[in-house]
Amino acid sequence: MTKFLAHLSGILLVLLVALIQPWAAPAAIILVIIGWWWRLAAVGAVLLVIGVLGLSDAGLIAAAVAGLVATTYLLNIATVTAPRGVVPTTLPSVIGAVVWTAAAAAAAALPVDLAWSPVVAPVLVILLSSILTYSITATRRRPAKPVTGTGAGEDAPPPG
Repeated sequence: MTKFLAHLSGILLVLLVALIQPWAAPAAIILVIIGWWWRLAAVGAVLLVIGVLGLSDAGLIAAAVAGLVATTYLLNIATVTAPRGVVPTTLPSVIGAVVWTAAAAAAAALPVDLAWSPVVAPVLVILLSSILTYSITATRRRPAKPVTGTGAGEDAPPPG
């Protein structure tokens, strides 16, 4: 299933590039095909999509769809050669991708005309995701309270 999702999302990535900027489609095809064997080319395909979105006047919906397809592609292409049983596309990963895409789309849809907002927004997103990730993982990794002393005569003064 992972291989199928990797190939499907790669094809969707190529179609997305072809719809937005047809001149970049051959490069996307080559990078996606090479990316099935060499993961660095898959990263190049996603970077190509980001570049195409940056150079074109694509709308918010196209950028959101490109982000979801690129996330699916990278998640699945990274684990094509993984041992049996490794499943990258789980319910938490899908929910996370959709929620972050919706949050980014909502933030982009706000009519904010602050000159410095494009500089501050990525920093805030990284900080928020770091805080959320740390708070989720910290509760799972809390060590048990250590046992100190033997319990007998701990409050007694030292001999001598």
